[in-house]
Amino acid sequence: MSSNIPLFDDIVLPGGPLRLGKFSLDARRALFASVRLARQTSWDNLRSPHIFMGLLDEPDSGIQAWGKELKADLPKLLEQFLELFQAEGTEGSRLQLHREFLSDTVLRLLRDAWNRCREAARTRITTLDLLVCLFNSKSCVVADCFERIGLTARMVIDVAHSVEDRLPDQPA
Repeated sequence: MSSNIPLFDDIVLPGGPLRLGKFSLDARRALFASVRLARQTSWDNLRSPHIFMGLLDEPDSGIQAWGKELKADLPKLLEQFLELFQAEGTEGSRLQLHREFLSDTVLRLLRDAWNRCREAARTRITTLDLLVCLFNSKSCVVADCFERIGLTARMVIDVAHSVEDRLPDQPA
């Protein structure tokens, strides 16, 4: 295991479970929704579209404001992503928030969100941290979907930053 992240500060505990205490309550809700939606769509691991769907399924005030600014109908967007990412097979019942079930992209996304959170001098990852890092990742399937309707990842991130700047201060 070669990583520059000290084990005591990584987003994943030794043994594999996520350090859920590093996430705000709203971000945890979105993560749990992501797992539920991945199971519902018959995936056996958690991918970046599931994180996005979890944010849409459990939208806090930041995600709601982001959607409003983009003039997006969040429930309809969630429905479209559920359809788009429906896999063949049965619901994956073992899936959980554990390293074993996270794609490399999701693990990188969560670590990037943790770094973004710390750079902002906060102690809990927010839903907007997850959203910004999701669209910032290379080869983001979700960003590709937005590109098809004329919204670049940069545009979506700029809206998220704008929303973030207007939100009341997040607890450190």
